[in-house]
Amino acid sequence: MIPRYTLIWIVGVLIFLGILLTFSCNAEETTDLWFLVSSYEDTQMSSYDLAMFLTAHGYRATPREAYVTMTISGKEIYLAPNEASPGLADILMAPPKRSEEFHSNDKSIKSKSELVRASYSLEIKKDTTYAKTNNRDFKETIRNAALFPLTPYGMCFEGSSRMGKIYTSLGYNVIYMYNPDNPKGRGHEWVLVENDKTTNTWQAVDSYYGIMDGNDYYWAPYSFPKYDDIKLILPQWQV
Repeated sequence: MIPRYTLIWIVGVLIFLGILLTFSCNAEETTDLWFLVSSYEDTQMSSYDLAMFLTAHGYRATPREAYVTMTISGKEIYLAPNEASPGLADILMAPPKRSEEFHSNDKSIKSKSELVRASYSLEIKKDTTYAKTNNRDFKETIRNAALFPLTPYGMCFEGSSRMGKIYTSLGYNVIYMYNPDNPKGRGHEWVLVENDKTTNTWQAVDSYYGIMDGNDYYWAPYSFPKYDDIKLILPQWQV
């Protein structure tokens, strides 16, 4: 007989793998959805209001009692209005077991929705290209500010957090860059450091490789000034 704790561990691993599979099917599409629902607040939003909102933004969403169903890359996911919590909805792996008391999808009931753009989401930019610095002295200064690799390969989020602390402590402006679909299904984060002598020119830095000059390091689907902004972009799955 398999011990109880082993069964619990196996179930936990299977749930995690299911979440990973769903996220990796189309990381960028899932990330865009999460950023959309994280960028607004509405304590009165019903499941019908949420479905209408998502449909208006190009998604195919269907209200189901207290939640909304959607299909991304052939995988069905569920979003439930979260009332006073940050953002518009929680993103779920399975339908929620909650009462329909506050989330009717009856079209005859007048909507109480009061949609507001969350101010903290306005600093996050999409599909932005930044100018590359050509200052050799600045490049050398940025290179010598940290010993690379700063973190092991594959730990880019931790590495970006450390780089942000290092370069801001030296007085530089930092932009965090995130591409959810490169590497495919995994995503990658790095930073840009602004040249203090030439405004709006930047040096890309990867926590594993160090300074980078390739053009793909100066564009990203998402860029943001504070490390914690990544929470508005990375889907926060709930089981």
